Amino acid sequence: MEQNNLIKNLLMVLAGLALIVAGVYLVLLSRNAWRTYDYIGKTPDVINQITVTGTAKVTATPDVAIITLGIVNDGTSVAIAQKGVTDKMNSIINSLKSEFKIDSKDIKTENYSVQPKYNWSNGRQTIIGYTANQSVQVKVRDFDKTGNILAKSTELGANSVYGPNFMIDDPEKAKAEAREKAIAQAKEKANLLADQVGIKLGRIVNFYEGGNEVPNVAYGMGGYAMAEALDMAKSTAPAIEAGSQDIQLTVSISYEIK
Repeated sequence: MEQNNLIKNLLMVLAGLALIVAGVYLVLLSRNAWRTYDYIGKTPDVINQITVTGTAKVTATPDVAIITLGIVNDGTSVAIAQKGVTDKMNSIINSLKSEFKIDSKDIKTENYSVQPKYNWSNGRQTIIGYTANQSVQVKVRDFDKTGNILAKSTELGANSVYGPNFMIDDPEKAKAEAREKAIAQAKEKANLLADQVGIKLGRIVNFYEGGNEVPNVAYGMGGYAMAEALDMAKSTAPAIEAGSQDIQLTVSISYEIK
């Protein structure tokens, strides 16, 4: 009997402890919920800050010329139209690799298509043939070869040629240089402004970068769209000048005011 009373008292103590723990837990939940509610709709604390900008431009010399070589061929059937394109393009690609030592990774097919040609007569549409079109993009790293590549490609049948467009293959080095200069200019401006208005600069709280790459015009014959230019290119390698390219970056830096 005495043992049963002891067990009963122990269970009552445990039940009381459980009620106390549950009560504390509910109080904590209520307090956290109230704090959360208390912050809803409140405007975050405003940090006093100033924002300055810096701009820098770096002029770099392009190291890659991009040329697009295309062939458009008509035929009375799909097979004939395709063969006229395939034979000529294969000859051009073989020449690029063997004669001009262009690496395979620098030759990329951009487009290949075959479209029917229609004729409208007496309100009816009739297929009268097909037009095949293929173009490849070529990266030329030795600019001395550019003019000869244009001339040779048109000689081998390219009749839709665009370029060269000069670019920097890896512009990150020039961008890093422009960024460093722009940041230095912005920091100098911030320190000058702080001295003028009598404030102390704290930590940087925001940073933004924007910019663009602006290629300068390259002189010489850079592309061919007209039949006359294509005919001339078959016998004459045009003079090509790479020009230069400007990389400009603007940075914006926000400082906390102490």
